[in-house]
This record gives sequence, structure tokens and C-alpha cells, in this order.
Amino acid sequence: MKKLTEDKILAYIEAHLGMEYRQEDFAEAFGYSIDHFRHLFRMYYDTPLGEYIRRRRLLQAAKRIGDGEQIVDIAPLYGFETAAGFAKAFKKEFGFPASELKKQDNIRLDVLPEPEYDRNKIRISFLDTPQIRVVGKSVIPEGGADTDLLEEVAYWLDHEFPETDPAVLAEMETFKDDHIAMWYHPPDSQEITYLMGPVVKKVTCVPLGFIPVTMPGRHYAVFETKQDSDKKELAETVRYLCKYIFNKWVPANDVIVDRMGFTFERYHGNKVSVYLPLR
Repeated sequence: MKKLTEDKILAYIEAHLGMEYRQEDFAEAFGYSIDHFRHLFRMYYDTPLGEYIRRRRLLQAAKRIGDGEQIVDIAPLYGFETAAGFAKAFKKEFGFPASELKKQDNIRLDVLPEPEYDRNKIRISFLDTPQIRVVGKSVIPEGGADTDLLEEVAYWLDHEFPETDPAVLAEMETFKDDHIAMWYHPPDSQEITYLMGPVVKKVTCVPLGFIPVTMPGRHYAVFETKQDSDKKELAETVRYLCKYIFNKWVPANDVIVDRMGFTFERYHGNKVSVYLPLR
């Protein structure tokens, strides 16, 4: 996710908070469908897109009101039809009336706090992998634009996919406790999806609803840490791994990410890894 990880999206949203921009407009500006954009934002920032935009607008308006501007003048500029609507939304979000803003010395404007990285818990290695075969199923629920897909993956690691015949998976010789999750654009579909499924030795009879993916051998940087048994904590572990990779490691190292390859998460035994293809 080059565009996301460089924080260009956050900067773009910030620059257009005072305009009549819809979520669809932000997605279109970066070449994504609205559903894909919402999923990516939720995955990497752990905040629904609509909630983030709403809160940033409240905070930007609050800063201007704190500087002396009037609520009735500012509210329409940030998507609120009336001052009363703004005041109600503000009090619900922050727990005190907007009329008190001029009495507040400090207004916290950061919505997404910078995570702390424990480099000692991340093992980095470089691998030339052979061909990898995965039989995956979309974990995107219908109508779940704001679903945390990393939590969905964590859930299915502890549960069998519904309507799946274990005998069929056994026929493909699945590797024990070895699953991959990844973004994938099926050739026969206009929509990209987020797949999760077992690593297999061979693709024979693919279960209904599953998609076989064969990833050619490539050179990868692999970032590995321990899994957490708690669903929420596992999702946070993967999210922080991705943030460390793209916000810290890639900018600090002389590497070129291979955009033709797949970036994916691998859940193997008690380890979770993110594979980053390199040129």
C-alpha cells in the first residue's frame, strides 16, 4: 500500500476537510473503489474512514472556534448544516460543549497516535521463496465496508470456513497451521478482494467459493514476530508490523519494493510474518 503508507492519503484528506468532499471523492482521487478504499483505511489505520473524516472535521472546526471564530460561521464549512448540529456532534464526541472551546488552552488534534515499535520483537530475514500456492476465500463480509479485516482473519484462524469439506482441503495437502492472507484481484472480476486460506502443495478440486492463487518464487524481506492468541491483539500485531515496515523500515533502507509481486501476511504456527517482495 504505497499511497497509504506514505501518508499521502491522510495529507490529502486534511487538505480537503473544509470542502464538500464525500468518501467516494477521496477514494476516486487515489484510484480505488469506495469499498476497497474503506477496507484499506480500516485495516491500516484501525479507524473507519467516515469516523476519521468526521472527527478531523470536528477538530479542525474546534481549532478555529478556539481561535475566536463563531460556531455559526464555521459549522457549515465542515459539513454541518447548523450550529446546533455541530454542537451536538461535538459534545457527543468530546464530552463537553463546543461553547467551552475558547476556555480550552490545548485541543488535541492527533487522531491517529504514532505507534511505538519494539524492534527487538521483530525478526527480519531475506528469502528467495519457491512457488507458493494458496487456496483462499474472501473474508470481506457483505456490507461490511468498515470491517476490520485483520480481525476477520484472526477469527477464521480459530474456526473452520463454513461449507468447506475438510476432505477436499486434505486432498490438496494443506500445510499444517500455515495460512496466508492477501489482497488479490481475480482475473474474472472487476473488484479486488482480501483472501485468506491455507498454503497447499497442489491445487486439485477447489472448494466452492474459494480462489486458487499461485505466487511465483520471488525475493522477499520477511518480518516475523510471535502471534497473539487474542483476536484483537493479533490484528494489532499485524497492523503494527505493516506500519513499522512501510513507515520506518522501507524509508530507512536502500530497497526497492517489487510492485509486481504480492505483499502478504503469513500465519504459521505461533508466528506471524509479513512478506515484502523486493527487486
